[in-house]
Amino acid sequence: MHARSLLSSLGVAALAISVIGATHTPKPKYHEASTSRLVTIRMDIDFRPHKRSSFGKIEGYDPAEVHVHMGDKIQWVNPDDEVHTATGMAYTGGTVPASYKFQGDFTKPHGRIIGASEWSTGNVAAHGGKSPIFVTKRTGHYFYSCGYHIGIGQIGVIVVEP
Repeated sequence: MHARSLLSSLGVAALAISVIGATHTPKPKYHEASTSRLVTIRMDIDFRPHKRSSFGKIEGYDPAEVHVHMGDKIQWVNPDDEVHTATGMAYTGGTVPASYKFQGDFTKPHGRIIGASEWSTGNVAAHGGKSPIFVTKRTGHYFYSCGYHIGIGQIGVIVVEP
């Protein structure tokens, strides 16, 4: 009889604990601030994407169309045999411009924010050279090109999403 009373008491205690646990609301978890990532784009005049971009004919960068988020960082590397640049175009059209003339000196690095103004990696040395790191701050799509090879279509686009 004493054992039956003890088991009954334990059952009531277990039920009470499960009811209290079921009604207890845990504190909300806060999302940690997202961390930016470093995206690498290869410069190679021979690179041709397998699929045409919705922005038009872009090539010479791998990937030629890159999707990133605000706050992400971008760096270009040059495994090619020639010097290249990645120079932003002060152009906001929906497709690759038919022609574009850079206003600034694309051979010298300037600006560090990807946007709808001219910025440039400057000359990135052949055989493994790396550009300075750039950051994305606003949503949109931003065209850029190699200052030396824009005439033969070395153009890329960066799509910045929230």
